[in-house]
Amino acid sequence: MLLEEFENTKAVIEPEDLLTVKGEIGITEICDTIIMPFSGTLFRLITEQDGVYQGGYKSNINGKHPWYIYEHKGKKVAVMKALLGGPALVGTLEELKVSGFKNFIIFGTCGVLDGDLESNKIILPTSSLRDEGISYHYAPTSEEIGYSTEHMEHFAAILDNHHIPHTQTKAWTTDAFYRETPEKVKRRMAAGAQVVDMEWASVAAWAQYRAADVYHFFYTSDYVDVDNGWDARDGHDEDNLLRFFDVALKIAEELS
Repeated sequence: MLLEEFENTKAVIEPEDLLTVKGEIGITEICDTIIMPFSGTLFRLITEQDGVYQGGYKSNINGKHPWYIYEHKGKKVAVMKALLGGPALVGTLEELKVSGFKNFIIFGTCGVLDGDLESNKIILPTSSLRDEGISYHYAPTSEEIGYSTEHMEHFAAILDNHHIPHTQTKAWTTDAFYRETPEKVKRRMAAGAQVVDMEWASVAAWAQYRAADVYHFFYTSDYVDVDNGWDARDGHDEDNLLRFFDVALKIAEELS
């Protein structure tokens, strides 16, 4: 099987190689910690604030993807919009890490499989069912992947110390969100997943392979209801989005 070919060896092209390619990565300023929201609306709200300025960019055939420098309580963090999908996000993380970033705080929406989870609740994924492709190139084949117990305890403690309510649960990571069939959803729920996303298993595998410090959380969104049909639910208003950014800033405080 192709997805059973994990090899813990150097690749033909390594992320460091991109640093030597002119124009692919432009670095003016980096920080220890970079915060990566998926929401384009939130990214705009952050980067339009006074005092926020561009610190660099990475580039690909789609164009340039900048990061910005944001100061919070006298400390600087970088902010960059996370790209959708495991391949795009992990490729970005590879390049950011070799550029000098050390801590990665990633957050965005997840679909809900368990109707008891209301919208806009913070989810800390404990592990993920690997229904995507990237993770199999960074970790040996297995049904699930997750962070170490020590890392999970540390992550949860940060949220608890700041009195941030959250739910810890297993996720299901899939590339094919238009192929979440009713029977497949039921099987994933039977395996313990309460939420579904597109990147987390990929990111978890990358973090393990590269020994990277990643703090990845979700906020609940649409409900994948196999009995009554898809429920798009209400959107996430600006106040909620800024609240999630504040959670990311509190995590960053602890890492500094």
